Order: sequence, then structure tokens, then C-alpha cells
Amino acid sequence: MPHCAVTLEELLADFNLTAARWQAFFAEHPQAADATTDIAHSTRVSDLVWHICAVSYRHSERLLGLPVTDLEALHPQKTLDSAWKLHATAAENLAQFLAQAEDETFDRVATFNTRTAGEISGTYRKLCLHLFIHAIRHWAQIGPIVRQNGFTPNWLQDIFFSTAIP
Repeated sequence: MPHCAVTLEELLADFNLTAARWQAFFAEHPQAADATTDIAHSTRVSDLVWHICAVSYRHSERLLGLPVTDLEALHPQKTLDSAWKLHATAAENLAQFLAQAEDETFDRVATFNTRTAGEISGTYRKLCLHLFIHAIRHWAQIGPIVRQNGFTPNWLQDIFFSTAIP
């Protein structure tokens, strides 16, 4: 028997809360965004933040059936400010998608070309879940990088401590 431990709407709430916390953190500690990394073809943490937000944005467009934006053309400068704008639009798109999606919507299959892994296919359920887990995974990678560079976030980062999920 399937069990739903968390809803996609709750994951969206955590997605927004986590991004807001990191946005405030980097506003207070802008030099932390310059910490180096090699994750997801990034060289600095700010590039990785941009990657998180850009992937979320593009997948949210896919979920809504919109043309997928060429972000390199739209944002040649990958700044934190542009990343937060991408996140805000992705969150709006996701809220719209979840509000209008019927149960059968999640069983539809999306096939698209990725920037690094070629053509892939998966259900909308899988794509939506990937979007959230992708962000969670990369935020979890950023935590130790900024701590190792002398900047400690002031919140517990495990999803267990999220106030967005009861």
C-alpha cells in the first residue's frame, strides 16, 4: 500500500524556505558565495546557486508545457541576484503547476534533451520530485563548503528541521 509521507506542496514550501534562508545568508555573508567548488561544473558557490535556480526554472517550464528558456542568452552574467529571480519564477511556475495538475498529469511522460546527459524521459511525477531533490542535494553540498570557509549558517539544514513540513 503506498503511503504519502510528504506532499509536493510541502516540498515546494520547503524549497522556498530553504532558498529564502540561503538568500538572507548570502546577503549577510557575500564573500561566502566566492568559496570555490567543482560541483556541477561550477567554480564558485555562487555559480552552484545559479545552477540550482536555473535547473529549477527550466524544469518548471517543462512541467507547465512552456518553451524552455535559453538561460545563457537570458542571463549571461550568472549572479546571485539573477539566481534569486530564477528561483522566484520557478516557484511561481511550480505553484501554478501543482494547483492545476490532476492525478493523471503526474503519469504523463516528458522527454527532453538535457545540457549534460542527452535525451531523457520520465513521468511528470519524477520530474517534479527531481526538481525538489536536486535543490535539496545541492543546498546540502553548499553547507559544508561555506562552513569550511568560515561562514556558518544559523539554521539546522536537515529537512527534519524544516518548518515548512509538519
